Amino acid sequence: MSAADEYDELRREIDAATALIRGTPGAMRPDASVPALPLQSLLDQLQQARDRSQTSSPVRLFKHFACTGGTIMSKCLAAMPNSVLLSEMDPLSVNHMTTPSRFAPSDLIKQMRYSRHGISDELAADIFRAGLKSLHKALTRSGSRLILRDHCHSQYCTEADWRARPSLEQIVTRDHPVLNLISVRHPIESFLSLRNNKWVQFSPDTLEEYARRYLAFLDDNASCPIVYYEDFVDTPETVLENMCRSLDLAYEPGGADLVMAIDLSGDSGRSGDEITARPTREIPEDLAEEAETGTAYKDLCRHLRYPLLPGGAAI
Repeated sequence: MSAADEYDELRREIDAATALIRGTPGAMRPDASVPALPLQSLLDQLQQARDRSQTSSPVRLFKHFACTGGTIMSKCLAAMPNSVLLSEMDPLSVNHMTTPSRFAPSDLIKQMRYSRHGISDELAADIFRAGLKSLHKALTRSGSRLILRDHCHSQYCTEADWRARPSLEQIVTRDHPVLNLISVRHPIESFLSLRNNKWVQFSPDTLEEYARRYLAFLDDNASCPIVYYEDFVDTPETVLENMCRSLDLAYEPGGADLVMAIDLSGDSGRSGDEITARPTREIPEDLAEEAETGTAYKDLCRHLRYPLLPGGAAI
């Protein structure tokens, strides 16, 4: 190539670069017949790629029934690096275990529920989704990972028909990919705690009915990985690491020692934050008989590989 040719080639490259910076429409790349993209177009594409990255970042859902050790496990997840956990989430919940407070200055959904107009499930879900989009975008931009602790009790363990409403997952997946994780505990232990706390809000208030609802919950989440509370209290760090792997969270050894620093709603069952197995409760005779005869209860124990009664042989 002659010096003149080299000069012309260099000039074309400089002109193309100048046109690109200035955003000149139709500027040509020196090595192609395709118009060079204006700078603003490149910035727009960069922003779109960033938005796609933020949208594709999953929302993590941690699901469990009440009185199954979910709070202590949630605290451990919240203690992991860059994790942001929101506790007991369900925009369609009308469940109030205690006398509800109408003071909710930042809660649009609750304010509408108490207004004379009320609110539909569809509108409540839309309000929740709009807020979640903004929150998820901001957290993703800062490198944080969002975990929603699903208040499954509101859907499956009240007088409401769990089949007549969308789940939290169905609401969230309209806008975001989701990673799920379920934790379970021996059902007779959790039912006894539910009864002792006066949280049995369905009828008939029997172990068999509880098992029927538990099976429906498991069927609706059949593809979700499951962790066992009993394994967690035996080897908390091992189980916590597996939980983080399932939810694509960064795992930091020693996180189980930080639970005392985490404050979450729903912390009702434990008198302390030490991760140890609780003493096995004495099973009332009527409940033991129901466990021996209940079809749904037997199916639930078989599904989860639990013995009919704690300490027995698995069925």
